[in-house]
Amino acid sequence: MNAYRKEIRSTVGFGIVYVLLGHTGLWAVMLGTDNSIRILGLPIHYFIAITLGSLGVLLWSMVWCRYANQLEDEIEAENAGSFHSRETGLEGSGVQGKGPETLALTEGTK
Repeated sequence: MNAYRKEIRSTVGFGIVYVLLGHTGLWAVMLGTDNSIRILGLPIHYFIAITLGSLGVLLWSMVWCRYANQLEDEIEAENAGSFHSRETGLEGSGVQGKGPETLALTEGTK
């Protein structure tokens, strides 16, 4: 269950960063920029919005993807550990010695 908590926290954290990165143009305008400064012919707040908004979100998505893959491996390991700790006869049946085929045959004879 610890990995599930990590997943919830990371989703909230990464989501907040997405909102902040996606609105960098607004942050630059609200904090005030000098429009006389130009980069590649664009005012500085446009350039900030393009680089941090689009490219920042792209890079942040790659980071989140790698982290989510590692977290998914942790979740699978936790689930495998809890599954193997139970002693059931067959996978998923919960009844020792009675698989789906046996259960179907016994139900059909009734």
